[in-house]
Amino acid sequence: MVAFTLVLVVCGKADAQKVDAPSPTFQQHILSLNFTNNGQHLVASVGQQIEITLGTVGGPQYGKPEVSSATIRLESVALCVPVNPGGPTFTYIFEAAAEGEAQVTVPIIFSDNPEWTKQHTFAVTIRVRSDHGNRRGLHASLTPDQSNTEPWKSAWTNLNNVQQSFKPSLPRLTGVEVELVVANPGPASGEVTMALMNAEGENLAVVSKIVAVADCNHVLFLLPKGGVRVLPGQVYSIALNGDRGVFGWKYVKDGYANGAASLNGKPLSGETPSTFLFRTFGAN
Repeated sequence: MVAFTLVLVVCGKADAQKVDAPSPTFQQHILSLNFTNNGQHLVASVGQQIEITLGTVGGPQYGKPEVSSATIRLESVALCVPVNPGGPTFTYIFEAAAEGEAQVTVPIIFSDNPEWTKQHTFAVTIRVRSDHGNRRGLHASLTPDQSNTEPWKSAWTNLNNVQQSFKPSLPRLTGVEVELVVANPGPASGEVTMALMNAEGENLAVVSKIVAVADCNHVLFLLPKGGVRVLPGQVYSIALNGDRGVFGWKYVKDGYANGAASLNGKPLSGETPSTFLFRTFGAN
């Protein structure tokens, strides 16, 4: 299938703000690639963030990346917004996890033209070198900002049209972490998609990742290109959706004071104030 099911969670308006370009501070920590890098041999450092941005026009699209070794690990996939009417563009976010070499291939799907498919399949070889003790790379831009610190008391709800509002204090949002629980035991993993929206309901970022059932307590969504520019003190929302009903989102009574949990656009617990468990990360 298409590279995750990002478009299924685009519940905000289509005319969304575009994620702006990263500052030079972020650029030095991100190895940013596109189709012009196809076929190249590149170098990264352990802990560095690697982003590959690809888009097509028409029916064929890029699918799930294939990585030849554990040297490089796929973290998440972001749908570039606003969505191009001619075809979606995705940013694949990787971490250089260990020293070594890996080939990253992003195949074309939904194409009935073998020659066109071959020409447009993306592949690069990346050698990962030691970072000499500098582990800032992937998490260099993760400064804690907003957080719900209320202890959890076992309440949760399914990932279906649920949102949490919040007010950032930093001008750039770089990551969102949510606390999940296994709702339906069975599958070893499930896909979870996070959408960041402004007060008007416009999507500012849409990021999807495969979450392991054994490691779902704290799920981090990194935002591409160094994050999204936001206005401190203004209201934004985190929306979650999940496939197959594998996970639920933990919530508590009261908790975070600068936002609220909602389900289908209404307060989650009726007249009882409640908030989901989450953290946001930002940067200046």
